Amino acid sequence: MLLFAVLSYADSARENIVISSFSTSVAHQSSEVKHNIALACGKLNGIRIAAGTVFSFNETVGEASAKNGYADGAVLYQDSIVMEAGGGLCQVSSTLFNALLLAGCAIAERHRHYQPVTYVPLGLDATIKYGKKDLRMKNSTGQDLLISVRVSDSSCTMIIYGTVKPSRSYSLDTEDEEINIPFSEHKGNIRNGIEVYVYRSEIKDDVVIGRFLLYKDFYPPVYVK
Repeated sequence: MLLFAVLSYADSARENIVISSFSTSVAHQSSEVKHNIALACGKLNGIRIAAGTVFSFNETVGEASAKNGYADGAVLYQDSIVMEAGGGLCQVSSTLFNALLLAGCAIAERHRHYQPVTYVPLGLDATIKYGKKDLRMKNSTGQDLLISVRVSDSSCTMIIYGTVKPSRSYSLDTEDEEINIPFSEHKGNIRNGIEVYVYRSEIKDDVVIGRFLLYKDFYPPVYVK
């Protein structure tokens, strides 16, 4: 079931072309986190990103505070989970991040979590914190884009629409390797560091014409509790 009816793109955009889409599962999330995800998605739905401009997640969604209607939900801080208003918004920003990358947008600002998350592949997360960390993406596609969002009890889906079918499409893939930590004591209680390389491939006529390194992430070692 859909959580609310606003989750379909505007009537004026019915003839628009799907440029990209990306989904994450919310089935495992608490009702409070699902509420927060739906609230944030409602602010994103129908947003247009003009060609050549930079989209800001924080400016669009606003502060995830109790006064703005957000419930307390689980938030990952370094290697700890705390309850805080707006828990779940990083899943929204991460889902949108992937959809915009697949549309061909460029990264203006993006931050990883301190530790890997479960709802996107390793290295493809985008954490946000109002006033401190933002997700900012430049629309370098050459055409205006429209964000359409669909949220249900099981998934969150971001669909990016344009007015012209692009001549190229994109795919994402990652490579990761475990970095051995030179600790001898308590080694069994330590998860080694992880280095992740994130690539975007450019595809034309079903043929990969280029594969480029977008960025490299490093998740530091932590004690396993």
